[in-house]
Amino acid sequence: MRAALAAALAVLASGVLAAGAEGAPRAEGAPRAEGAARAAELPRCSGDVRARCGKVRVPLHRYDSAGPKLRVRFRVYPRTDRSVPAREPIVAAEGGPGYGSIDSGASYRFMLGPLRRDHDLILMDNRGVGRSGAIDCKRLQADKGSYTRNVAACARQLGAAADAYGTGAAADDLAAVPDRLDVPVVSLYGDSYGTYFAQAFAVRHPERVRAVVLDAAYAVDYFDPWARTATDALRYAWTVLCQRSPECAEDPLVTLRRLAQRVDAVPLTGRSRDADGTRRRVRLDGAAFAQLTFDASYTYAIFRDLLAAGRAYEAGDPEPLLRLAAEDLSSTAPGPATGFSVGAYAAVACHDYPTIWRVSSSFAQRRAELAAARRALPGDAFSPFPKRTFLESLYQDQLVSGCLAWPAPARPDPPVAPGATYPDVPVLVLDGDLDVVTPLSDSARAAALFPNSTQVTVENAVHVTALADFDDCAAAIVRRFLRTQRAGDTSCASRLAELRVVPRFPRHLASAPAASPRAGDRSRRLDRRAAWVAARAVADAFSRWWLMSGARGHGLRGGSFVAEGAYLAREPLRLRLDGIRFVRDLAVSGSAAWDRRALGIHARLRLTGARRGTLRMSWSTSQRQAVATVTGRIGGRAIRLHTPAP
Repeated sequence: MRAALAAALAVLASGVLAAGAEGAPRAEGAPRAEGAARAAELPRCSGDVRARCGKVRVPLHRYDSAGPKLRVRFRVYPRTDRSVPAREPIVAAEGGPGYGSIDSGASYRFMLGPLRRDHDLILMDNRGVGRSGAIDCKRLQADKGSYTRNVAACARQLGAAADAYGTGAAADDLAAVPDRLDVPVVSLYGDSYGTYFAQAFAVRHPERVRAVVLDAAYAVDYFDPWARTATDALRYAWTVLCQRSPECAEDPLVTLRRLAQRVDAVPLTGRSRDADGTRRRVRLDGAAFAQLTFDASYTYAIFRDLLAAGRAYEAGDPEPLLRLAAEDLSSTAPGPATGFSVGAYAAVACHDYPTIWRVSSSFAQRRAELAAARRALPGDAFSPFPKRTFLESLYQDQLVSGCLAWPAPARPDPPVAPGATYPDVPVLVLDGDLDVVTPLSDSARAAALFPNSTQVTVENAVHVTALADFDDCAAAIVRRFLRTQRAGDTSCASRLAELRVVPRFPRHLASAPAASPRAGDRSRRLDRRAAWVAARAVADAFSRWWLMSGARGHGLRGGSFVAEGAYLAREPLRLRLDGIRFVRDLAVSGSAAWDRRALGIHARLRLTGARRGTLRMSWSTSQRQAVATVTGRIGGRAIRLHTPAP
């Protein structure tokens, strides 16, 4: 299961107390004192003096200890309080496959919070990714030409090493890291593919594991190679999204089916800016639209905007849909192999994942077997998309047919051997109920493998629940579990605010919905429309911030804003707005701040264009069915309004 290249929004939830009492008993299996000393002997990392950097030399082929070797690199963030006894280190494993874990260190430190006081954090870049010899197959990495042919060429480039990058080998590499540090046991947190890796490690090295957290999991023993659970989850996610949103008055599956058919017949083409302002050429056909819909699991803005953007397109306004497509293009672009190795993704997937054909078949026979199986699928297997449309979407095509010409391994080494015993270690499985990538059914299968597992469903959450979790719900559950081996009170997971859906993308102020008056209001109808548009302009800017790699963003129909504040911080995130336009004839300037402790947005705005005035507005980002309040003056008239929180 491939992780998103753009950061996904950790949805807003009710806050809970930080998990785990400091007075909890010392863990059985906490590392010996010399383990911490070994970590301190490692050299400081270049560019990050807080961390210690190390490497282990491991066999390229695990069955051939005398053969070629690889250097697998790791990083240790020592515990922050040297005056207290050290507990077992925590290993965090990133998704993909294809991403390294080291570059995600800031996210893991933010999630672990107070656990960092007495737990070292260990991050290892798996073989073939990041700093551990990232596989770089040029045409595959550049996404030029046929993915299947480029995967085959990558296998030829790797030669005898093509079968050396499976999850089992990487799990055995990880066992060498605590050996290097003289650490007897670790706890593991894995997200997305990191859950697959963590399961393999726990089964292959149960004596080294105290506890395991699987965030957005799929089972290591099997999953449907057609990924039909994904479209099951997609239908569920878009349906409940609208059921929970007061401004989503439609059957989303009917809308998605209609839009897919329309762009499949006549693709939408044009140019639009992505979140960083880069102008991109867009061609949105049926397969690209199916991918866009699927990518909502990574990118909150898609869930937020797509239905209204599609209706705007049908009404003759393609701008909102073109923007979403441009942003999706940006999020799926691979970039350098050291950041995300497409070759490593292929090497792991083709080695480990179940296939529709027999691996022992010739390449020609595999194609015939795949074609026969495809013909046998019913036409509505991937509803609301036609079978052909969904199978041609980017990630589905890669999963289903990408490995057709990858050679069978010389010595099969599945992540977990058939009939393996799953250890009785405490396992916590978390999943968002809007996660399409690793659906609840996949997480349930993973949880069922382990006899001592607890599954927590996080409502209104998308793919991966505990990273960048400013509301401290899933992250607090993770910390409590790692501290005590119990999930404890998980009620916050059923109180998360709904994802807020844009009801409409009006082109002009006169066609916008209107906010509602409160006591003391002296507004006119167009004033109330201006207040609604201004609130939507602010919310639109914040939703784009999650997608930006820089500090400058852009309004839908013009203007710009600058973001001030670290991505992973509790301090307020501030936006300076310079004439951003959610509609063509109203410009919104001023400032807005997301208070990431109080979980609210506050804005002071100046309106120009079809209406002139000043407004103040605020709303909660964590309450369900929250309401935005708006005060100020437009054209000298007192404004006292409210509108559903955008």
